[in-house]
Amino acid sequence: MTISSRGAKKLLINHCQLRTTANWTLSKTISLPRLTWNFHRPSLHNSTPQACANNTKLQFRSLILPPDRASESQRDPVPPTTGWNDADLITENMLRSGFRSWGLVIYRCTYKSDSDWEEFMRRYLYHVHHTLEYDDGLDLLPYFEPTVMDDKTRFDGVTPAIVRDYFNQWARTACETEQGVSFHRASRAMSARYKLCLMVDEEALLSVLNGPDVDGYNATGFVRLINGRWEPEFLTEEENEAYGGPTPENNFEPVMGCTLEHVGWMNICYDRAQIGPCAHIRCEGTWWNLYIRPPKMAFFF
Repeated sequence: MTISSRGAKKLLINHCQLRTTANWTLSKTISLPRLTWNFHRPSLHNSTPQACANNTKLQFRSLILPPDRASESQRDPVPPTTGWNDADLITENMLRSGFRSWGLVIYRCTYKSDSDWEEFMRRYLYHVHHTLEYDDGLDLLPYFEPTVMDDKTRFDGVTPAIVRDYFNQWARTACETEQGVSFHRASRAMSARYKLCLMVDEEALLSVLNGPDVDGYNATGFVRLINGRWEPEFLTEEENEAYGGPTPENNFEPVMGCTLEHVGWMNICYDRAQIGPCAHIRCEGTWWNLYIRPPKMAFFF
C-alpha cells in the first residue's frame, strides 16, 4: 500500500455549501459560503498534460491570465509595487509549471478530537476562499486541489522530519499522476505543490482553535510549513577549527531535537498558509530569504 492509497483526501472547492462525501466523514454539516468538499475530480483533469502545458487559453479558459508587465493585471486589487497580486502569482506559477492544479498537501498529525479537526478545516478553508475573493481570484477555485493526508497509524504525533519523508515519497509518484510530469521537473517547477507541505499537530491545532474565529485578527494561530527539499548542513572539521569555539549548529535551542539554525520548517500564520507559499515561494532561494526559526511565527505572507 502506497502512502497516497489510504488517507489522501482530495478536496475540490466550489461555490456552494460545505459538505463531505466518500470515506472522510464529518459528524455534521458545516456552513461555509460557496465552498464544497467532495472527492470528484473536475473534467479539467481528464485532459492530457500536453494540452495543459501547450494550450493554456483552451485548457485554462476560465482563468484570468497574469499580466505581461507591471500594472497590467486584470485583477483588483493590484499592488502598486509589482502589478501582480497573489492570484496572479499562483496562476503564473501553475501555467509556467504546466500544472493542472495547485494547493499544498496537509498532513493531519493529531487525532485527539475529530470535531476539533473539523473546526480547524472550516477556518482554514474559509481563509483560502476569503483571500482569493479579496484578490479577485475566485477563478482559481476549480483548480484548487489540496490533499489531506489523514492516517492515524502513520501520522499521529510524528515530527516534521518524518512528515518530510512521507511527503517526498508521495510527491515522487503524485506529480506524474496529477500533472503528468517527472519528479525531477516538478521539484524544480515554480509551483510549490511538490516542494512544500503543511503539517498540523496538536500544538498547531490548538493555536488556531484558541484564537479568534475567522472574522478576527490572527496573531497566534499557525501551522507548520515543511520544505521537502531541505537537507541539514554541517560545518567541516576545518570550518569548525576556524570558527574557534562551539559550532554554530550547537548554539541554538533544540527544536524537536534539531539544534541547527535552519531546521527545514517554520511556523506560519494559518490563515495565509495556503495562498502565501503557493504565490511567493517559487524557488529555494525564496525559502531561505523568508525563513524564520521556530518557535517564532512568520507573518510575512
